[in-house]
Amino acid sequence: MNGSGIKTGFFLFSGLLTFAFVAVTLAKLDLFTNRTPYVIGFTVSDGVLGLSKGSDVRVGGLARGQVDSIVPMMGADGQLIGLRVNIEVDPEVRLHSDAVVLRMLPLLGTTASLNFIALGTAGDVLPAGSLIQAAPSSGVLASLLGPYNATKADQVIDNLATFSKFLASVPTEYNTRIVPALENANTVVADLRTDYSSWRTKISDTLGYAETSSQKLDASLTDVRDLLTRNGPKLDASVANLDTALASANDALKHINQETLGLVDSALRAAESTVDSFGKSVDIVHNLLLERSPDIAESLSNIRSASGQLRLAAMEVRRSPWKILYQPNTDQVAHENLYESARSFAMAAGDLRAAGDSLRLVVERDPGRYESDAKFREAVQSMVLDALTKYELAQKQLNDVLMAPAPAGESQAK
Repeated sequence: MNGSGIKTGFFLFSGLLTFAFVAVTLAKLDLFTNRTPYVIGFTVSDGVLGLSKGSDVRVGGLARGQVDSIVPMMGADGQLIGLRVNIEVDPEVRLHSDAVVLRMLPLLGTTASLNFIALGTAGDVLPAGSLIQAAPSSGVLASLLGPYNATKADQVIDNLATFSKFLASVPTEYNTRIVPALENANTVVADLRTDYSSWRTKISDTLGYAETSSQKLDASLTDVRDLLTRNGPKLDASVANLDTALASANDALKHINQETLGLVDSALRAAESTVDSFGKSVDIVHNLLLERSPDIAESLSNIRSASGQLRLAAMEVRRSPWKILYQPNTDQVAHENLYESARSFAMAAGDLRAAGDSLRLVVERDPGRYESDAKFREAVQSMVLDALTKYELAQKQLNDVLMAPAPAGESQAK
């Protein structure tokens, strides 16, 4: 093997070693790892001091990515409105919308890093390229206070500013409020010292009066206690008697409630039933009187007529008593028959007139009853038909007497 071949082989071997070394180095640097890109937003006031391409991106302080680039965001008027930091993190780092990221500056040096103090849990995992707004008040303050307290740095600074303003206003407040209040307090104390002598006398008198009143009250309470002690048995006996009276009253009320009220209720119900029966009886009597009022009037008229005839008969008998033993002839008998038929006809005519008057009164006084009450209508019709039958019979008898042939000897008598 010549020298050129040895040199060529050595060169090839050295190239292979160099290629293997570079591959191993790149593998350790994770240059071929498929990382997930995200965008971190910063305001102009917070800035990105210390961040540059290649700065570390940490999760809980552990390096899990790096900054790829920093891009300024310009507004429509050409003014800078924000900064966008493009980062790449390992694929196993899963970020959510509520993730918290801080810009961390070391105490020594100017190289900053991004540190995720919380990956978040809200919603789904953010897709690649999503925007996450950085937490404010980061930088060196985060290194001094710690990552958690760094998120409250703005509030701490605001509180310091407020306290500084308060300290600045203390002298003015002291002169305008505290000094006049102290002067007023001195004036009050001086007035109190001056008026104390007069108040002391009044207070002493008031305390004396209070002590005397307390002694009188104690004496009154002692008298009341003695009175209760002496009259205690009497009060107990009175209370016992009162309890007995209340028990008796309760028994009496119970007896009245259970027995007497039942009897009274029964009596009231019986009285109510009696009143109802009496009312029905009164209605019946009223109806009867209403129906028979013409008959009653006719009867009274007949009684007056009969009494007049009896009086005349008595007078005739007293005047001519011999007519009692007198035997009438045929003409007189015919006249008596005619008289009797005429009297019967007159009575039947009176009954018929009374029935007609009854029917007229019923129709005038209670027209609805004649139409609605069938029994009442039948009774009225029966009364009218009975009077009409009697009238027809009396008329027939009168016609028979009038149409009868003259008795023998009537012409001779004439």
